[in-house]
Amino acid sequence: MDSEISYSPKLQVAFKLMLENPAISSSPERSSFKFVKAARFLKNQAPHLFQVREMGAKLENRMDRWLWDLLEQSETAASAAPE
Repeated sequence: MDSEISYSPKLQVAFKLMLENPAISSSPERSSFKFVKAARFLKNQAPHLFQVREMGAKLENRMDRWLWDLLEQSETAASAAPE
């Protein structure tokens, strides 16, 4: 998957491993929710897997950047939500 619309190789491998894990794959949640949950986990626990400038990448991957920004926006919105 060497295309402009795919995640960087390291991030793809991490997603594949996580989403194939029986603890996650057997969950009754929708696959999109599982993906977002895995993405949040990776951003918080292994941000170096994202090929973005914040993690020292010389060249950014567009999909990694898109996902990073999406997760940033959702974290910002969640923290700004009234209690």
